[in-house]
Amino acid sequence: MQFLSLRLLLSMSFLKQQFVHSTCPGGLVGDRKKVKSASFSIYAEDIWKTIKENKDLDLPSIKVMVATFRCEAIAEEKLKCFTSNK
Repeated sequence: MQFLSLRLLLSMSFLKQQFVHSTCPGGLVGDRKKVKSASFSIYAEDIWKTIKENKDLDLPSIKVMVATFRCEAIAEEKLKCFTSNK
C-alpha cells in the first residue's frame, strides 16, 4: 500500500510539472503562437474560417446528428415490426 501511495505522489508531481511548464517545449501545450489580446478576435475568426473551409473538419450540427440517429432508430424499429408480421 505504501508503494502505491509513493507511486501516486510521483505521478501527481510529474503531472503538476507538465501543467506548470505547459508552454515550454515538451510541455502539455508546447510552443504556441503568441497572440495579442487586441488581435485575438481576428485570430479566432481565421481559425474558424480554416475549420469551415476544411471539409474533413466540417462536422454536422448537433441537431442534424440527433435527427439522423433518431430517424435511423425509428426506421430500424419499423422494419423489425414489418418483418416480424410476415
